[in-house]
Amino acid sequence: MASPVPLSPRLFSPPKVAARLHARRAKSAGAARYTERFSLLRMTPAMLNQPRLDEILRLINLQQRVKAADLAQAMQVSEETIRRDLKHLEEVGKLRRIHGGAVLPKPNEEQPLQVRSRIQTRAKTRLGACAAELVQDGMALFLDTGTTTLALAQQLTRFKALRVVTNSLDIGLLLTQHSANQVLMTPGDIRRNDNALIGPHTLAFAAGFHYDIAFMGIGAVDAELGLMDYEEPEAHLRRTLTANCRRSVILADDAKFGHRTFINTLPFSAVDTLVSNRPPSAEFVRCLESADVELVYP
Repeated sequence: MASPVPLSPRLFSPPKVAARLHARRAKSAGAARYTERFSLLRMTPAMLNQPRLDEILRLINLQQRVKAADLAQAMQVSEETIRRDLKHLEEVGKLRRIHGGAVLPKPNEEQPLQVRSRIQTRAKTRLGACAAELVQDGMALFLDTGTTTLALAQQLTRFKALRVVTNSLDIGLLLTQHSANQVLMTPGDIRRNDNALIGPHTLAFAAGFHYDIAFMGIGAVDAELGLMDYEEPEAHLRRTLTANCRRSVILADDAKFGHRTFINTLPFSAVDTLVSNRPPSAEFVRCLESADVELVYP
């Protein structure tokens, strides 16, 4: 008589064994679903929805202003999805979010500080950390107003014996509340859209000191025209600072390169160092090298 063939556990199992197998399969399936869901969360909007992002950009360039509700209806997605898309496009500097939608930024008008602080945030954090490596305790510094200099100021809170002069109320408050560094505020008229102190009193006060390093933001970096700004007060202050420091440092994230604005602030040769979050194109590297400007990036 032939020996009985043992039954496979898949065909027959005692109740306890079957329950364990079922739980194991459920756990594996759940882990797979979690992994898939986590992978989707890690993907950027550009990876997931590039055609939709392109269509949003096409519409806003055509109409100057778009509403989230209209975009959601036209593209047959939720308003929450559209809001995420608009947030991503604002972070890369393509538009400016407003209540209920977005508008196209004006080419020769700098956006308010509150808006700029949401653009290129990771890039500015890396840039600020890189610029902070140029600083040593005991130095006298000037930080002008802007989101890149604010990112640097956040890194300077670890120092204890700096003397910092600034025309930014935000930077002055940050360093006063979160560090033991000495902070001097310039006088001047308060500009409400970025909490900057500007005007002739600001310039006269800034010119009364000599700084180890003057850290300055910039509106745009053009290969032909050099360093450019949107407003005259910034341009005047930056020209004053380059004449009253041992080392002049421009902070410019990669989005500033290749843009041209209204005011010629400084030629490349007027500054000592340019700090960015990543190396610029070969064309800009050649321009900086020919002007004997040190290029620093992470």
